[in-house]
Amino acid sequence: MKSVVLTQPFLRAAELAERLRARGYAPLAWPMSEIAEADGIDWAGLRERLAACRWVLMPSPGAIAVVMGAFERLGLEWPAGAGIGLIGPGSREALDGWIPRVRGLQRAPTVAPDGPEHDADALLERPEFAALQDVGIAVLRRSDGREAWLRTLEVRGAALAAVDVYRARPADPPEAAAQWLAGRAAAAQPFAVSVASADAGQRLAAYVDQLGCAHWVRGQPVLTQHPRIAQALRAQGWRAVRKHPPGLAGLIGALESLPDPTR
Repeated sequence: MKSVVLTQPFLRAAELAERLRARGYAPLAWPMSEIAEADGIDWAGLRERLAACRWVLMPSPGAIAVVMGAFERLGLEWPAGAGIGLIGPGSREALDGWIPRVRGLQRAPTVAPDGPEHDADALLERPEFAALQDVGIAVLRRSDGREAWLRTLEVRGAALAAVDVYRARPADPPEAAAQWLAGRAAAAQPFAVSVASADAGQRLAAYVDQLGCAHWVRGQPVLTQHPRIAQALRAQGWRAVRKHPPGLAGLIGALESLPDPTR
C-alpha cells in the first residue's frame, strides 16, 4: 500500500512526506491543524531564560519545529548546559533534523522515555526528573496544552517556567480531497492514514462522513503510535486502527505490514 494520507500539522507533514517519498511511498499532506508561533515572543529573551534551566522540555514535534525554526531564523545559539526533554523517537527524529541548522544544539544532552508510553507523563518517569527541588525546568508548549504534568513538576519542587510558544488552529482537507477519496473508493484502491492526535482523527471523520464513500473510507487502515489515540480513533468509528512503534521507522514498518491489494 503506497498511498498515505498524513494528517499531521503542515510543518511536520511536509517533513514526513519528504521522507516517505524517498522510500517509494506516495504521501498526501492533509494537515488537520495549522501550527504557528505564539504572538509577541521575545526569542532572544527566552533564550536567556533557557540558559538558566537544567532542562527544556518540548512535548511535541510541533514545539520543536517552532522553537528551532525561530532559533535558526534569528541566528540564536542553543544555550550551553540546557538539556532537552523529548517525548519519544518521533520527537528525537525531529530534533536531529535541526542539529546541523542551530548552533550549539549538537552538544545539548537529551532524554526521552525508555519505552512506551511515549508521552509527557512517561518522560517525567525518567530518573532525571525524580528530584527537582529548585532545578530550573522550562516547558515550551502549545497554548492549550495539558496542565496535569506541569503540576507534577511543581510538586517535585522544580523552578518551573511554562511558556506558550505556539498555537494550533483546526484545518480542513484540501479541496481536491473529496474527489480523490471518491475516486479511490470507486476503484477499490486502498490507502492508509497516519494520525498523530485524536483531534485530527475526529476532524477527518467529520469531513469523511459527509461523503457518499464514507463507509468505505472508514474501513481504511488508520495508523497511530499512541495507544490512547488508537482507542479514541476506534471510538470515533474508524474500523481498521493499527498502533505502531513511534518514529518514522515505526510508521514504515506499519505500512509494510499492510496487505498488498495487488496480490
